[in-house]
Amino acid sequence: MKKVSAFIIFGTIFSLVGCYKETTFDNKPAIEFKDLRKEIRIDQFTGSKKDSLILTIKFQDGDGDLGLNEKEKATAEAKSDYNYMIRLFRKKKGVFQEFIPAVPYSGFFPRLKTDGKTGPIEGTIDYSVDFPHPFTPVKDSLKFQVTIKDRAGNVSNTVESKLIVLHEF
Repeated sequence: MKKVSAFIIFGTIFSLVGCYKETTFDNKPAIEFKDLRKEIRIDQFTGSKKDSLILTIKFQDGDGDLGLNEKEKATAEAKSDYNYMIRLFRKKKGVFQEFIPAVPYSGFFPRLKTDGKTGPIEGTIDYSVDFPHPFTPVKDSLKFQVTIKDRAGNVSNTVESKLIVLHEF
């Protein structure tokens, strides 16, 4: 009877373990648009209002090499080699046109996996962009296209945000 019980217990454990499938993703990052939020804040230096936008994307990466440490970021900054790329589109006369700002909105995000091991990761990235009201047209209608890049140079797909209106008040 003990042999039968032990066999059933081990058989159950092995069948459950056999059902577990390890998550795998492509080594090229994949992203999808999740959210775009706006908060109206007061600029600490000028005292004027600004719209602070938070873009949220979901990501998956097979080898987990997303983000930069401080040394990698300094090297990338010197070359303007961003790992979070933003294209901005402004609505004019009912049509979206790309707007290229004097200072790019693209930037950097930190390493997302710090244990030094390779392997799949997924999650979300929040990225903030500020639009001071004195430099933003009233009722400015914008949308964004976002792409990310991993440390190996693999570039993700491009996602597009929903429309957002700035400087409404």
